Amino acid sequence: MPRFQRPRFAAAAVACSLSLALALPAPPASAQSATDSATAESLFNEALALLANKKPAEACPKLEASQRLDPGIGTLLYLADCYQQMGRTASAWGTFREAAYLAKSAKDDREEVAVENARNLKPKLSYLTVQVTPPPGVTLEVKRDGQLMQDALWNTAIPVDPGPHTLEASASGKKPWSTTVNVGEGPRQENVVVPALEDAPVAVAPVPMSAPPPEPPHTANTQKTVGWVLLGAGSAGLITGGVLALLARGDNDDAKAECRPDLIRLCNPKGVELGNSAHTKATWAGISAGVGIAAVGAGVTLLLIAPPASSQASAMPLSLAARLGSDGGQLSLSRAW
Repeated sequence: MPRFQRPRFAAAAVACSLSLALALPAPPASAQSATDSATAESLFNEALALLANKKPAEACPKLEASQRLDPGIGTLLYLADCYQQMGRTASAWGTFREAAYLAKSAKDDREEVAVENARNLKPKLSYLTVQVTPPPGVTLEVKRDGQLMQDALWNTAIPVDPGPHTLEASASGKKPWSTTVNVGEGPRQENVVVPALEDAPVAVAPVPMSAPPPEPPHTANTQKTVGWVLLGAGSAGLITGGVLALLARGDNDDAKAECRPDLIRLCNPKGVELGNSAHTKATWAGISAGVGIAAVGAGVTLLLIAPPASSQASAMPLSLAARLGSDGGQLSLSRAW
């Protein structure tokens, strides 16, 4: 394992810091910085021990955390070497280049080491080109491993670590697309073409069901009024028919008195007149009774089917009885209250 120097705190600096800490209260930011530095140093030492035991998969996350807490060129160099041991060539190459840039800016002699390692890794890199040709008017969004790819990275060979990589493409009004490409160890070039996205199915808004037309208001009062009128008219017809029947019977009896008992059809002029009168009255009695029965039936029907004014009224049955005989007619209407 290569040895990359990581600066340590000088004893005088530590003593000075402790003296200042005892003399004056330290601001929170400084306290946090000191804590971060101590944590970063601990993580760095643990990572070195893991690398010595050939456990780069466990060491790399600790070096990443150490670098975030207390950035340093030495930590970057160890992190790049850790990536290289894991086969993450693109990550190692990029980290060596970052360390070289920082070392050059700081005039650090470790620049040469970082540049040399990056130069040796470059021929071993794997590249992935994502070919994208968005149709006019479509704003396309492309992601690689969940991270948004800027338009400038489209159709460009980008160094990637060997292994599986997930590509996704989406656009408004289009079906999303995704695929996984397995990039082999370098040197290698992989190309993935993002196809034209299919139109997403148009969501059809549910058509609200039109409410049925309101029923016309029940004309219960009118219907009952007509029913009662028909019932009254029918009753009058039955009564008239009964009266006419009684009159026809009387005329018939009087006509018999004006006729010979042995020859019923042999009558004097008065008997003939009374017989004709009896026949006419009997005819009209039948007509009146028939019309009366029909009117009564219609009236009763209207009353029975009329909407009740209340549930109590609907529970009160209506009954009608009519009788017509040779001795007269009778009509009765009853209801339970």
